[in-house]
This record gives sequence, C-alpha cells and structure tokens, in this order.
Amino acid sequence: MKKKILFLTAGLLILLGVLYAPFMRLYVKHKMAPLTDLLSSPDTRNYTDGYRPPSTRFLHAVNTVYRAKTKDDKYPGYEIDIIRNVQGNLVVGHDEDSIPYAVTLAEILSVLKAPQNKTYWLDLKTTLTQADLQYFRSLAQRFGLAKEHFMFETPAGETAKLLKKCGLPILLQIPDGFAEDNHSAAKRAQLNQLLAGQLKEYQPQAVAASFGKYKYLQAYFPNTRKAIYYSTTKRPSLKKTFLQQAFDKDPSVIIFMTDEYTF
Repeated sequence: MKKKILFLTAGLLILLGVLYAPFMRLYVKHKMAPLTDLLSSPDTRNYTDGYRPPSTRFLHAVNTVYRAKTKDDKYPGYEIDIIRNVQGNLVVGHDEDSIPYAVTLAEILSVLKAPQNKTYWLDLKTTLTQADLQYFRSLAQRFGLAKEHFMFETPAGETAKLLKKCGLPILLQIPDGFAEDNHSAAKRAQLNQLLAGQLKEYQPQAVAASFGKYKYLQAYFPNTRKAIYYSTTKRPSLKKTFLQQAFDKDPSVIIFMTDEYTF
C-alpha cells in the first residue's frame, strides 16, 4: 500500500512538472496580450533616445556588498536604491529602516570584477543637488565608467530637470495612475497627454514602469523605450524566464529587471 502511494505521488509530481512549463508559457502570453479596446489612438512618436544597455537583464535591489559580489557573473545590469542618510550623504538603501546598515555605492562597485562593464539603474529615493552629481561623476571616473552607465530613475520634477541639464541618463517614472483610466476615454486622453508632455520636457532614455503597466505603455506609447521591472516574487519561477524571452522580442524594452530568491 505504501509503495502504491509513493508511486502515485511520484507520478503526480512528474505530471505537474511536465505541465508546469506550458502552463507558465500560456500564463505569460495571457498577461502580455495587447489591449484590444483602445480608448484613444497610440502615440507613435519616438520620445526617448540615447544610451541603450547592451543587455536587458537587470537584477533588482542590489543594495548589499554580498548581493553585488555573488551575482556579478550572472547579471550585466544592477538596480541599486540611492537614499540620503542623516548626515546628508548618499548611501545605498531602499528606505529609512535600511540606513543604519547602508553601504556606499563605491563599496558596491569595489567588489565587482569589472564595474565598468555593467549598467546601473539608480533608483533615487531622494532629490539630487549639483554636489551629488559631482559625486557620481567622481565615482564614474574612479571606476572607469562612462557616464551613460549610471541611469537615474526619478519622477518628473527638479531632479529630472537637473539631470537633463547635465546631460545624464533619465529613467522617467510614469505618472501615478497611468494604468487606471477606469475605461474613460477622457481620462485616458488626459493621462496620455500628461506623459507625452513629460517625455517632451525631459527627453529620458526610457520610462520606468512595473510589469502591470506594460500593456498600457505598449498600447498607447509603443515606440517609447521602456525599463520594466517585475519584482512581485523572489521565488524561482519559469514565469520570469518566459517574460525575459518575450521582452527580448520587444525592441522598445531596453531593460527587464527581475528579483531572485537568494540574497
């Protein structure tokens, strides 16, 4: 009886394993299916330009020396959070709770075999000053980085204006609620006009958005370059592999950032 149960369990696990990959492939295809009922015409102008990373593969939240070092060979691009500590210095961290344990960006770069070969998505959790930009320039010079290798994620506003003035790459956060038009043509037109105006003003390298907003960006701004992040789960999943394959086929996606189970 025990052997029979073991054989049945093993058979069920094998069946689930065989079905897992096609299920995930269909799931990704469903999630990435284009919007069919457009509320306004797509804006096909090419608002974004400039540096394109050589690979779309980016790792989310590389905020520790250990994570930076252990993932060095696997990912050509790192997303790193930048925050200001109580002393007023820029450090690597996602929020105030991480500040007591925060390291500097220089410490992250120091443990990499070839920091000049990576691209860095710097998610700004603070506004920047001219002095801050000089700090990033000095780091780029110290580690042999082209200035294009620091790509700064920020919303529209003073920091974005400063970055543009200095000719530094911007990953522009899309307006709040961009994917929430409540199926209203007027609201959709308002959101599209807002984003189009920001793109004209800041001329970013790409727009930064979560995977859930990709459908809307692709429907209404198909030629605008995109930095898409999917960090919903850290567990191993073929879903992220199939997403990567799908985004590799979309030339408008210049970055696809995912997370990993391991630290």
